[in-house]
Amino acid sequence: MTSAPEQDTTMTTPLTVPTISIDRDPAVVGREFDEVLRNVGFFQIIDHGVPDDVADRCWNVSHSFFDLPLEAKLSVERPQGGLYGYFPMLAESLAQSRDGMAPGDLKESFNMGPGVVTGHTPVDETEAGLFSPNRWPAAMPELKPSWEDYYREMSALANRLMAMFAHGLDLPGDFFADKIDRSPSALRAINYPEQDAPPADGQLRAGAHTDYGTLTILRQELGRAGLQVRDDHSDSWVDIPPTAGAFVINIGDLMARWTNDRWTSTLHRVVNPDAGSAVSTRRQSMPFFHNANYSTLVECLPSALAAGETPRYEPVLAGPHLAGKSHKAVG
Repeated sequence: MTSAPEQDTTMTTPLTVPTISIDRDPAVVGREFDEVLRNVGFFQIIDHGVPDDVADRCWNVSHSFFDLPLEAKLSVERPQGGLYGYFPMLAESLAQSRDGMAPGDLKESFNMGPGVVTGHTPVDETEAGLFSPNRWPAAMPELKPSWEDYYREMSALANRLMAMFAHGLDLPGDFFADKIDRSPSALRAINYPEQDAPPADGQLRAGAHTDYGTLTILRQELGRAGLQVRDDHSDSWVDIPPTAGAFVINIGDLMARWTNDRWTSTLHRVVNPDAGSAVSTRRQSMPFFHNANYSTLVECLPSALAAGETPRYEPVLAGPHLAGKSHKAVG
């Protein structure tokens, strides 16, 4: 029997993850985002305007999906090489997206993307994969409409946040609009089941990784902690406790590239629950991974450069960057 991976528990660190109301002047909020993202790539938002009934309906039907028999879930398993559908336990190792070696993560998930968009012709097979059909279980016809409604709300919220990001970078509020209007963004529900056996060495619910795209909008389950971000200044991991009515926001690698690391794409993970806990440790989360258009060229923004600074990254196309990272994690 293997022992559980060692986890840091000391949290003596100045790093904080603030909570920000976004129901205010976008330019003011954007400047606050800039200040936070220069230090840590995470914050929480409130007053976001996402209707509770839309969010709760999607959350609850996702919980019911994971309660289905495995056979029913496997009926919508992602196709070989695909990114949408059901991912069984251990199917993904997020640490591998950073070229690390780690066992499969202790989670199962269900993903949807934008689907096939009328009037949009993919430029190559890789883009066609990002705009491939979604898979919906026949056993739960209510899943599709609830997910599509929530996907629309997340897309609209992401567009608002990107406009605020533009203000924070001293750019016009619509600077990113034509770079994200055909985004291959993805919505995911993740189930971290009870752990009835010790994890393998180095195995976590989600291995340490950074996100790949522009930004992530995450709903956590109240009373079910586990998400941690890396504070490199103190060489420690910091918890982000779930907050009622809030979404956790973090930027991904593309935004770090766009800003020449002025904004930080922070390493994060989901740790295992305490062994032998007397309460249920099943946990659910729902991230929305927002991305730039497939053919958007991401290169350092002049407004993000400090005096005398030079670009740290070569320009990349957003879509191939996203697809490459995603396939590393799932094979």
